[in-house]
Amino acid sequence: MIDLSQTISSNTIVYTLDMVGVAACTIAATILAKRLQFDVLGAFFVSFLGSVGGGTLRDLLLNRHPIFWLHDLNYIHFIIGLSLIVQIFYHYVERLDKALRWFDALGLAAFTVIGVESALSRNMSAPIVMLMGVFTAIIGGVFRDIVCRQIPLVLQKEIYITASLVGSVYYLLLLQTGINEWLRSISTLLLIFSVRMLAVYRGWNLPDITLQPKEKQK
Repeated sequence: MIDLSQTISSNTIVYTLDMVGVAACTIAATILAKRLQFDVLGAFFVSFLGSVGGGTLRDLLLNRHPIFWLHDLNYIHFIIGLSLIVQIFYHYVERLDKALRWFDALGLAAFTVIGVESALSRNMSAPIVMLMGVFTAIIGGVFRDIVCRQIPLVLQKEIYITASLVGSVYYLLLLQTGINEWLRSISTLLLIFSVRMLAVYRGWNLPDITLQPKEKQK
């Protein structure tokens, strides 16, 4: 017999984290669009791509239908409303130190957890669970950066995908302990966010593994 209270709890966690991720990515995408002088509709479009792009690909790959934002218009209303607020108060929001990366890191963390939990609900193996966590977290940002003619942040040397993978592994390890679901999700979110922001402030990068040619002896 299915525990209804557990189902409601799980759905609440997923929906809450999803909205946190959507809010963070909408703010980050709108700030970037305004910096590049996009108009109102252009900023809406970029915000939409950045917010639901990863989740859309995840649902397609996991064969989850209908895609989440097609049957819940709250996502569209929320994205448009929040993007509009950020555009109106852009000069105040933009002053926040490293605002784009703060919100980007929060979106990365929230969407990684969502992707992991979505894959687990489909009884996927650990490698696929980790892959869905990464896809959900980064694809929207990739779409956003491509439309804005930026080199996608995730393709650079910065600690980005690595933070998502670390969080996914941590979540899977906690899953074996039977720890409370809320605590598991929130602690994973905080871990990913912390790793990402430490990388930003301390300048952590992945090493360059390219072999350097030996200098010719004179």
